[in-house]
Amino acid sequence: MSTYFSEHNRLNRLAKRMQKGDRRAAEALYEELFGKVYGFCLSRVRRRPLAEDLTQEIFLKLVNRVETFDSAKGSFAVWFWQLARNTVFDHYRKQKEVSFSDVGDGEESDVEHLSVHNPWPAFEARFENDRLRAFLGDLQGDEQELFRLRFVADLSYREIAVLLERSEPSLRVAVSRLKRKIKENFQHEI
Repeated sequence: MSTYFSEHNRLNRLAKRMQKGDRRAAEALYEELFGKVYGFCLSRVRRRPLAEDLTQEIFLKLVNRVETFDSAKGSFAVWFWQLARNTVFDHYRKQKEVSFSDVGDGEESDVEHLSVHNPWPAFEARFENDRLRAFLGDLQGDEQELFRLRFVADLSYREIAVLLERSEPSLRVAVSRLKRKIKENFQHEI
C-alpha cells in the first residue's frame, strides 16, 4: 500500500507543478506515462500509427487541460486515465470515415523487420503478438478493459475502481478470473 500512496502523491505533486508551468514536471509525467499510454492505445486500436497519434493527442490534452485537475477531488492518475479512455472512446465515436493513411494494416515497419537477414525473431514476435490479440479478442468487453487498465496501464485496483465505478473486491475477483484464463490459454509456455 505504501508504494501506491507514494506513487499517487508523486504524480499529484508533478501535476501540481505542471499546473504552475514547471516544464520539468511535465517532462517527468510524460516519461512516466508515455509507455503505458502508448501500450493502452495500441491495445485498443491495434495499429501503430493510430496508437501514436492517439498517444500524442492524449498528452496534448494533458497540457491543455492540466489546470482542470483538482487533487481535492481525486488522484491525478484517475483523472489522467479518464482523459486517456475518453480520448480513445471519442476516436471510435468520430470514426465514421476511414482516412487514406488508415487503409491497410498500418504495420509498415513489420516489412522492414522481415527483410533482415534472419527473419525468425520478427516472425516469432509477430506470431506471439497475433496470439495475444486473438486471446484478447476472445475476452468479453469488460474483461478487455480490465486487462488494459490493470496489465497495460498498470493501474492499481483503487484507481480502476474509481474509473469503472466498481468495488475493489469485485475487481480483484475479476482479475483473478482473468489471470486464470491467461494461464489456461498460455499454460504450456509458463
